[in-house]
Amino acid sequence: MSRLRAILLASLLIAAAAPLASPASAFTSGVWEGNPSFDEAGKLTDCTMTAQSDSGILLAFIISRDFDWGLVLYDDKWTLRVGSTTDVELRVDALPPMFSTGKIVDAHGILVPLENTDPVVEAMRHGEVLIVATELGKFSFRLTGTADGIVDLAGCVTEHLEAEKVMGGATVPPIETKAPADGPDDENRLFTEEEALTFVSELLASAGITNYELIDPDENPMPNFDVVWTYANGIVAALVGYKGMSAVDLDEATGVVIADDAKNCEGDFFSGKKVSEPAETVSVKRVFTTCRTDGKTVEIHYTLVKTESGHLIQIAHLNLGEATGDVATADRAFLRTAVLQNFK
Repeated sequence: MSRLRAILLASLLIAAAAPLASPASAFTSGVWEGNPSFDEAGKLTDCTMTAQSDSGILLAFIISRDFDWGLVLYDDKWTLRVGSTTDVELRVDALPPMFSTGKIVDAHGILVPLENTDPVVEAMRHGEVLIVATELGKFSFRLTGTADGIVDLAGCVTEHLEAEKVMGGATVPPIETKAPADGPDDENRLFTEEEALTFVSELLASAGITNYELIDPDENPMPNFDVVWTYANGIVAALVGYKGMSAVDLDEATGVVIADDAKNCEGDFFSGKKVSEPAETVSVKRVFTTCRTDGKTVEIHYTLVKTESGHLIQIAHLNLGEATGDVATADRAFLRTAVLQNFK
């Protein structure tokens, strides 16, 4: 699905920006599954709903933030010539066929631009079966729930654009906290409460991140961390600093983090290391953990930074199941050389 979204964004020429987001509103209507999509700055790029043919071809109906409409056909097995075009025939039930020109926007994807008033859209609202014929074959899609789905899709775009105007902040849902396993105690804490808030504010500013909300320390849902904040895309972030960590091996520290999360996961647990580019004045390690329990998934990406002065700073980015941004890359802005210089 992430690859499909990349195709959709490129095909509709939606601009991308830089760091973070807005509320989620996934929906299901008949055979359609819909979701909003956001750029790295957290602004809505589009709302998309998808359905699959019996042959496995994926059909996507997309409305961009500029209310550009389109259909996308997608199949991993295709090898198409990007930039070329193809004739497309669209037929709904027994209605006369409608003809359009599809654009090859990816080796695996064809975009068929639409207008809101396009007869294809009207026919799909009330039809039962859509047949799409291209030089690659003829594909059939059931239209169950399409009328309501299109309403939800347009509403998804409107809702998120309104939310951007309001600039409403996200809230942190209650999460289970735990004591660190064999980790540093409070005597090793690097920051006072006020110092931690100042450090995080300066860190976010140097990273160019402005769309966030600090959680009141008195309401901190993660007391093992010094500061917790949220982005409007639902990602939760937290930071804790420890001093006197010169003898700590960073690989061992990441191992403790993974082991601790594994111990506290009562369902399926996954973890792994991530690429960490060499830095001049600090050492950086990145890992992730995922816990799936009773249909709920919590995904955490950790960034551990050890400074020349022996401080250890840990940043966590969490997707508690509701985030719309990409939690895997949420620390990217913090890895820039100009930002890492704040870790001393």
